[in-house]
Amino acid sequence: MYFAILGKNPDISKAELELIQPTNISSPKKGIITFDTNKPELISTLGGIIKAGSIVKEKDLPEVLKDVKIIGIKEIANGKHLKQTIGIKRFKTVDFFHTDKEIKEKGMELINLWNGDYGRVEWYQNIPLYETIDFDKPARSMHMGMMPAKLTHMMINIGLHSLKSKVHKVEWLDRPEDLIDLKTWRPDGPSTVIYDPFVWSGTTWFLANTLGFEFIGSDINISYVEQNAKWRAKTPFANSKSDFQIFQHDITTPLTNKIDIADSQLLIISEWRLGPIVTARTSPETIQRNQKEVLDMYKAFLQRIKELSTWNIQPVTVITIPYYQTDNFLEKELVIVAQKFWLSLSSISEIYQRENQKIGRKILIIS
Repeated sequence: MYFAILGKNPDISKAELELIQPTNISSPKKGIITFDTNKPELISTLGGIIKAGSIVKEKDLPEVLKDVKIIGIKEIANGKHLKQTIGIKRFKTVDFFHTDKEIKEKGMELINLWNGDYGRVEWYQNIPLYETIDFDKPARSMHMGMMPAKLTHMMINIGLHSLKSKVHKVEWLDRPEDLIDLKTWRPDGPSTVIYDPFVWSGTTWFLANTLGFEFIGSDINISYVEQNAKWRAKTPFANSKSDFQIFQHDITTPLTNKIDIADSQLLIISEWRLGPIVTARTSPETIQRNQKEVLDMYKAFLQRIKELSTWNIQPVTVITIPYYQTDNFLEKELVIVAQKFWLSLSSISEIYQRENQKIGRKILIIS
């Protein structure tokens, strides 16, 4: 049995969690879920989980903590109880949603779940990776899409789950139940290549590379990602074993560079842009105009996805579109366009949005 502390977007985190095929899901406390899975090794690959680990009984804690010099626990009373009953030498309080460096590196964090069950924290969200990608890139611009690295990571996993579900239906697959390897899916199934047609400064590329996927990126302007390439290679998160290719392309024109993925599966992860800044003073007419601008670009984007079928490529696509607090018509229009191209479009209802922002991101899944 395992547990996970969900992030600020629990519904998106739960959609990502489907990658590890959880069963027996329950929620003992707000923001915490428990579950079973046959693939615990994949828990550490999730982006939207703040902390996760296995569940142990209080009676087993003496053995679990016998060599632990300090524990982290949320409640002082609970820490005192464990100190008296188990004889732990030292504890300090740690909030569910924060990481204590000393506890992470030198001790063990426990989550008091219910009825003598504790969660032993074994995996933490990779905040250093996200901060490096979001803030340290030498070439970036506020005029381009600024898709957060953590969100990109979750979108990749949501897409992988959709790809796995899609490939499971392929009749020639001998053992679809064994199709579980995140990166290579061989020899039981095809490998995965990630493609971002709005690559901009390279956020999707950097996440794909760190996770071990081959990557293809294109954009009308590839100078930013080219400038960031040398910097990326020097970061501790770079993976020299993952191949990539970048080419220039205007999404409003047909693809002339044939995307060569051999017998791999193609997963498209992307975001164009959220449009101009929206404030409380932004007029309804301006919001309408902003959505029309984005709609025209994503119509062209869906046209390119449809064109891939002529190369015998049937990708799964996970994208974000801007979501306004009022007067949203963008998703409805894209559904109509997708149906025209015989594409299936679904969405996650929860909006990825920072506090006090007037515009958020809605995740669409296209297959």
